[in-house]
Amino acid sequence: MRRWRWLWLPLAFFLACAGWALTSPAGSAPDDDYHLASIWCAAGQCTTDPADSNVVLVPRAVAQASECFRYEASVTADCARGALADPAPVPVTHVNDVEHLYPSGYYRTMGLFVGGDVERSVLMMRLANAGLVSLLLALLLRTVPAGISFATTVAALVTFIPLGFFVVASTNPSGWASAGVVLFWGFALALLHRHDWRSRRTWLVAAGALVTALMAVTSRVDASAYLAFTAVLVLVIGGLARIRANRGSAAVVAALGLLGVTSYLLASGPAVAGGEAGMGTASRGVGLLLTNAVYLPALFQGIVGGWALGWNDTVMPPVVPIVGVLAIGGLAWAGLSSLWPRKTAGVVLAAVALAAVPLIFLQKEGLGVGEVVQPRYIMPLLGLVLATLLLPPRPSRPLTLPRAPVRVLVVGLWLSGMVAFWANAHRYAYGSGVGLFDIRVQPAWVGLTAIPLLLITLAMAATTAVLVSGVFVPSRHAPQVQA
Repeated sequence: MRRWRWLWLPLAFFLACAGWALTSPAGSAPDDDYHLASIWCAAGQCTTDPADSNVVLVPRAVAQASECFRYEASVTADCARGALADPAPVPVTHVNDVEHLYPSGYYRTMGLFVGGDVERSVLMMRLANAGLVSLLLALLLRTVPAGISFATTVAALVTFIPLGFFVVASTNPSGWASAGVVLFWGFALALLHRHDWRSRRTWLVAAGALVTALMAVTSRVDASAYLAFTAVLVLVIGGLARIRANRGSAAVVAALGLLGVTSYLLASGPAVAGGEAGMGTASRGVGLLLTNAVYLPALFQGIVGGWALGWNDTVMPPVVPIVGVLAIGGLAWAGLSSLWPRKTAGVVLAAVALAAVPLIFLQKEGLGVGEVVQPRYIMPLLGLVLATLLLPPRPSRPLTLPRAPVRVLVVGLWLSGMVAFWANAHRYAYGSGVGLFDIRVQPAWVGLTAIPLLLITLAMAATTAVLVSGVFVPSRHAPQVQA
């Protein structure tokens, strides 16, 4: 099983994402009215209004797929049947072709899957996103030293429950941003340990770094900045001696970081949002800074289930964020038990970025925690902090964790992942008016396919168990590492 882990673990990840994709309706991801319209326009399936160049016409099934159920937790996804069956064009202005808030690469790629059936097209996009991340995960496990791959996969798993799985298996570009930045950390750090460019493995690792970098810069403007920061972080962790020993690899990492800087500086939209006046009305003084500082953990907790999913209308049961916070705390404690100067510098740098990025933006715009900045915006930074914490002294040997806590952690993450999945599926199939575990009622919405919800849930239970336990396999069998 360990020998073929690089194959079955990504497959389990793909199947888990597929479960989320099948049980979430078209338009359910945050701001999907904007993203779906932008995808259809990127595919050439929209037209400009002859009377106003700032208005485009897109099918009603695209622009209004979520209009009847968003913000209304008691309304099931069944209400969208009429809109999804209507191909008539409707005018929209909230679209990337008009507002240019996001890079176009993500939309153009998703546009390849646009067809006549909106629901089928959306499902294909979601599965394509999940498949891409799964392939990169397989490449990481196959080519990257065990210690680095363990740190990367554990950090991704813990920070992806539930928000990461929801956005990766959606049509929201935050899925590419989160997966791209965290996986780039793993590939780039592994590349610093490669010096033989005649080796096929070196080229495969470099290819992984390039693809994940492109995912970041083509998805969100802030992800370009995160990419540049991650390149700096990797070089700090690697240290001057390794940079000098592997100048070619270091140059590739630096070049990809420069790509992030260039993409960020050339971008518009979020990079300049608000202007001098700011987006909020709060006084931008010390009081606002201190208030945001003490409330900032709410954003971190939101990544692991403390905030509602979708259009902020799918509330997670408290067990989900509690397990998530405890898991991050326990893994952070384990990581802090094994420190050396370069790792310490990396942890501090990543932690400062995690806190400073949202604080600086909120202070600049006169906003408080809970306004504008969403947990998904900073999810990649939390993944970088946890991955750096889990880095072992020797890249070839994963950080060894005590067996009993790992077993408890695996059970807790499995439970958390399943409760989160069911809460999301239940919200769209039954609505909040039906008890969370009252399955005696017939679901009003049966998902994007004809597969019964109960069958999908049972398959998800098995898949999630394989995924969560498989991620922690190396920590149970790796040689002991001095703390």
